[in-house]
Amino acid sequence: MSEESFEQRFPRFWTLQIAGWTIYAVVIYVTFLTVVPEGIFLRLWYIKVFRACTGFALTTLLWLLYRRFGKRQSLNRVTWLVIPCSVVVGILWTAIENGYFSATTANYDWNGAFVRSPRVALDYAITVLAWSGLYFGITFWRQWEIERERTLQAQALAHQAQLEMLRYQLNPHFLFNALNSIRASIDEDSRRAKRMVTEFSEFLRYSLLQRNSATVPLREEIEAVRNYLSIEKIRFEEKLDVTCDISPSAEEIPIPGFLIHPLVENAIKHGLTNDGKPLSITISARKTSDSLVIEVANTGNLSARNGSNGTGTGLDNVRGRLSRLYPESHEFSLTERDGWIRASIRIELKPR
Repeated sequence: MSEESFEQRFPRFWTLQIAGWTIYAVVIYVTFLTVVPEGIFLRLWYIKVFRACTGFALTTLLWLLYRRFGKRQSLNRVTWLVIPCSVVVGILWTAIENGYFSATTANYDWNGAFVRSPRVALDYAITVLAWSGLYFGITFWRQWEIERERTLQAQALAHQAQLEMLRYQLNPHFLFNALNSIRASIDEDSRRAKRMVTEFSEFLRYSLLQRNSATVPLREEIEAVRNYLSIEKIRFEEKLDVTCDISPSAEEIPIPGFLIHPLVENAIKHGLTNDGKPLSITISARKTSDSLVIEVANTGNLSARNGSNGTGTGLDNVRGRLSRLYPESHEFSLTERDGWIRASIRIELKPR
């Protein structure tokens, strides 16, 4: 996939850790500005920065512990890991802070410190508990997003594999039909067979070049259809009459490769009969305000088609590819009216 993965898009631990404790230092400093006497603002800043740095260091050690013992654990086990760790870190944080005050304050009141320590330790334990909850909340969310991304990638690969399977079903079908047409013409007219080989090579070139693309411009698909029909026209001569009516506004619209081919092939396969009547095929495409409409029509009737020995692979492939590429945004129909069989595709266009 060309897009960055979720892990690359989401900030790393160190980014969040540094930013979080920086904000913590600023918030607790600003909060205490209104309750301390003037003249000790710088001293207050040192104290709050030391407190934030202590919290940063202790939670970093806690992070190493959580990474070792907290991965892939249930919520219940994580809870039993977080609570005692928060209490221990809260006590340790209080001890470190008392040591700092003792080293930087003359005649430090240890008796008062011991009285205050349980409440201070509880405050720090709650702070660490909140940090732990945030850490595991983000961790679980990231794991869920990564698993979701992997699932979507797996679905996309499976989706692509299904489309490739459908396309590989089609290509040999066209290949064998074209080769049979060329073989039938070699003994009858070598010049005509050479022309068919030329048209067939153009058809193969299109088939190979578009294999790595999910879609191709409509004009390229139509040109490949014309090459295919040229082979059949050389073979059947006056028995086959083809008309193309492609709107210029529709020519650059991307469509799946080999989407129109099965419809044209079916028209020839089921439309040409042994009674000698010529077959007329009309291929049209137009762009409406919100859709691309493609129609392949041929003279004949559906009863004759349904009674043939065809397997329906071509139409099934068309339906399958449309369903996978344009779910809920396409229509496909096969109808008979006024002596014509019409295979119609309508694809909703996404607004640009």
